[in-house]
Amino acid sequence: MGGMLRGLLHSPGGDRVTLGSGRIAAAALFSAGCVGFFAAGCSRQTVSPEPVGSPPPNAVGRTGAASAIGAKGPSSSSVPVTAVPVTAVDWSRAPWKPRVAAREWAYVVIHHTATDAGSVESIHRTHVQRRDASGTPWRGIGYHFVIGNGRGMEDGEIEPTFRWREQLAGAHAGIGAYNQQGIGVCLVGNFEKRPPTAAQLTSLKRLVATLTAEYGIPSKQVVRHGDVKATACPGKLFPMQELMRVSYSVSVR
Repeated sequence: MGGMLRGLLHSPGGDRVTLGSGRIAAAALFSAGCVGFFAAGCSRQTVSPEPVGSPPPNAVGRTGAASAIGAKGPSSSSVPVTAVPVTAVDWSRAPWKPRVAAREWAYVVIHHTATDAGSVESIHRTHVQRRDASGTPWRGIGYHFVIGNGRGMEDGEIEPTFRWREQLAGAHAGIGAYNQQGIGVCLVGNFEKRPPTAAQLTSLKRLVATLTAEYGIPSKQVVRHGDVKATACPGKLFPMQELMRVSYSVSVR
């Protein structure tokens, strides 16, 4: 199921190291994001300058407790509460656990690349050419995690980017609050044309379960890009209701 979990130990485009295949890597974990200036789905972002702006409304800091993903969530009022539990990854053993002080994360924002193929490196090459609202060039890839679909990355592979490893604000939402306190998770694929792969969804569920448990992010703050900005991202075929049906467990394996 899924691909191997890998992390970039240097800046995007640098050497990539395989980080083992024990119990954590037994299940696929991550997905990929919005690429291209005019591709379907995620539109080119207007990003606020680097300095931290005002905190988002109702932002939730670290609480150490996860909220179950249940009936409430963006466009999910009719979703049933009960579902098969998903087990979070043991944070103490997660190879992508950041080695610097954590930011006050309050959201998880889900994207697609709106392309058939992609990788951390290819997204980085596109994003490094962009500029924020003040004209400052982007440092590179705007997401914190990318989940592959088998074309450019292994199917279901989760790869953290330099923004996650260094606990930096994202450049993915087009709104300052969601960049500053939102973990950007991007799945490779164009979900206007076809849904994510089964391996991608398995990885996404486990990743979201782990992040919400570790950072105390409530289910209503796991959102699609299109829930916070006028964009089709992550596409009409992204199964948000399936994600919101999942009952996340804080138990680990």
